[in-house]
Amino acid sequence: MRLALVPVAVLLASVAPAAAAPPPVSFGVELGVVSRDIEAEGGLALGTVNGVADSTRITARLSLGLAPGLALFGEVGGADLAVDEFNGYRSDMHLLYGGGLRLSLAEMPYPQRLSVYSDLKVSRLATSDRLITQVCTSACGTSSEVLVDDMVDEDLSWTEYAVDLGVIGRYQGFSPFGGLRFSKLDGTDSVRSVQSGLLDERADVRELNSVGFFFGADIPLDRSEQTVVTLQFSGIDENAFRVGYKVAF
Repeated sequence: MRLALVPVAVLLASVAPAAAAPPPVSFGVELGVVSRDIEAEGGLALGTVNGVADSTRITARLSLGLAPGLALFGEVGGADLAVDEFNGYRSDMHLLYGGGLRLSLAEMPYPQRLSVYSDLKVSRLATSDRLITQVCTSACGTSSEVLVDDMVDEDLSWTEYAVDLGVIGRYQGFSPFGGLRFSKLDGTDSVRSVQSGLLDERADVRELNSVGFFFGADIPLDRSEQTVVTLQFSGIDENAFRVGYKVAF
């Protein structure tokens, strides 16, 4: 009877989760180029105005494993922002910060060490630009309206909420991944005259597309796989390319 139970015990041991390692700590940096369709409603928009927000971002991330399958991360860095459709808006680098959680939802050790995971992330970006725009002073909306140039300060800022649902596996020495992304923008576009007092308007800013996809790969640089380079592409809700470098301790 004992001999009959041995194969069963071996089989169970092969599929059971391994003993949890100490919660890992990792640090990484990431460079990204992001383009996203947005719309503004209210204020000077007089309805809705669509635009494409282009941004170059560099961030540093610290991640701490709280428990097996659960990690907390925070990131800070800088980003610029350009939206041609919003009066040729172009900002310098401004503070970008955020954080979130990574959840491991399922582990399938065979045949390719597949793991289903979810990232929940919140980030904040607030930018500003000084530019010249045209303001109507009389007979607005008619063929005889009078327009004057006005120097304004424009502040474009938003909070982004994102949920990634992905699968990562193992193939030929690297770890490909991919999945779906759900995101939402909650922002404002404020325009104020510098001196004239002609303008003091505010519009709500939101995303045009809230569902997208992503794919990429983690490429280890050492046998222990504690140092990796990550390449990631995403599309639809945002069109982006990101490259990252991460070290686990």
